[in-house]
Amino acid sequence: MTDPFDALRRPDAPIAPSDSFAKRLNRQLTAELRPLLAPATSADAAPESKVTMTVTPYLSVRNAAAALDFYRDAFGAVESQRMLGDDGRVGHAEFTIGDSKLMIADEYPEIDAVGPETRGGPTCMFDIDVRNVDEAYARALSFGARSLREPADQFHGSRSASIADPFGHRWTLSTLIENLSADEYAERAATVDEGFGGFTVQTPPADATPGHTDQVKHHVLGDLYYFTLPVADLAKAQVFFGAVLGWQFAGPDQGHVDNISAPPGGVNNRGEDTGARLWFVVDDIQTAVARVRANGGTADEPVNYESGWSSDCTDDQGTVFSLSVPIAAYTA
Repeated sequence: MTDPFDALRRPDAPIAPSDSFAKRLNRQLTAELRPLLAPATSADAAPESKVTMTVTPYLSVRNAAAALDFYRDAFGAVESQRMLGDDGRVGHAEFTIGDSKLMIADEYPEIDAVGPETRGGPTCMFDIDVRNVDEAYARALSFGARSLREPADQFHGSRSASIADPFGHRWTLSTLIENLSADEYAERAATVDEGFGGFTVQTPPADATPGHTDQVKHHVLGDLYYFTLPVADLAKAQVFFGAVLGWQFAGPDQGHVDNISAPPGGVNNRGEDTGARLWFVVDDIQTAVARVRANGGTADEPVNYESGWSSDCTDDQGTVFSLSVPIAAYTA
């Protein structure tokens, strides 16, 4: 038998972690450290944000430096980049709130880039998912926001409030309190009157949400919601499972299977996972994550994907699994 101390005598040899492990570690560290991070300045800017989105909001305000301070204090924003012009104006800055990236700059009237205070009001609103809307609302007001609507339960299943920040932009703070089916949402919407009449919910055409029509089902706590099979070659896997099981894929780079249900699933390029990954339904992602940790397991900080809230976990024996709160499009 090899002497265990032989391993200690070997020189250190760093290895590169897998992409999937690095991404999960980055999410967890960001979530844990966000409350402790101070705003970056042009001299000691934080590393560039890795958040990637198709559409990124870009705000124009009269005092971008003060706005960055407000978003940090009121919403927990983390600044990642700031550029100052020779005239002292913030020419460009980037920050994240949760898992969303925004950009901001001072007003530049010479190129018609002005903020709500100059235009006489905002032309758009922003919505933030928060854990406790009452606390978030009170915190925003304490840092200079103006109340537009106090916290209240809404017909669409969220408790929400609206504020105007000190720079003219409007924000809706929302906490999900119940998951509604499409029929429940439509029924409630028909009774709403905000002073300009009621609403009728129009259902998108079936081909507007590929796969959803075949994969909607009623979910309860503990249901198997989704699965993935790790494969070395995605293209070969599409051919193999298409021939064997009749699976259909949206495109050559898509692992999600469009035509199966109970549960839906797909294949993904093999990273550190060597076995199937299973997602199980929970009612509240934060409460479920707390239960995992309280019972000796580990759980990554939840992430809100297009398909719903998700957290990668292990049990107290090292078994890997995931938890999810599905979006309404997957819930009957």
